[in-house]
Amino acid sequence: MKDVFFDPWVGSCYDSGINGKKIMIMGHVHVCGGCNKCKDRNEECASFTIKVVKDYIKWRETGVVPSQGYEGWLRTFLNFAKAFFGYEPNIKQEKCELWDKVLFYNYVQTSVSEWYQKPKSVDYKRSEVPFIEVINEYEPDIIIVWGSEAFNRTPDGGKYGEPITFENIQAIRYIYSLNSGKQCSMIKIHHPSMYFSSSNWHEVIKSIIEE
Repeated sequence: MKDVFFDPWVGSCYDSGINGKKIMIMGHVHVCGGCNKCKDRNEECASFTIKVVKDYIKWRETGVVPSQGYEGWLRTFLNFAKAFFGYEPNIKQEKCELWDKVLFYNYVQTSVSEWYQKPKSVDYKRSEVPFIEVINEYEPDIIIVWGSEAFNRTPDGGKYGEPITFENIQAIRYIYSLNSGKQCSMIKIHHPSMYFSSSNWHEVIKSIIEE
């Protein structure tokens, strides 16, 4: 994956999947120091996504916030975990049944300096090829995308499928054909950072996995 800057987190049991399905979770963008060196791949930066998941798990295990300003995104990951399980799991269950079994990837392959900043159009465009590299390398059956910003910027080339609905919410589906011929179903959920109903989205996520 020569064009990927931030390597994905790949759980130790990813290949076994969840309910027989390989699941990829996709966030939007990293907030990092704004050094503007996202074109110069190095080991520390390349492992940033992996570090984020490790820091989250450590926070759940110890209650210690890894760094100032982390509280918001830590809650974002916890909100998703609650939606995944339908309740707040203990960290042992969460790690074994969720993070050890999924791939986590942030779509935009350059960072922003502050949480309220949006990537530039060129940054979204440059993220298309790495995204295609990742899904062809790991061949997920399902991609659960956090929010419209990432979902709407993924490259064309697939087709829309039947959306998943629950009460008054709808999860849009877009289907890619991978190089191997396998079908990969990408589904948009509301971003779990705010105005997020864990109970409602649990029903959607459950439907996705149990299909």
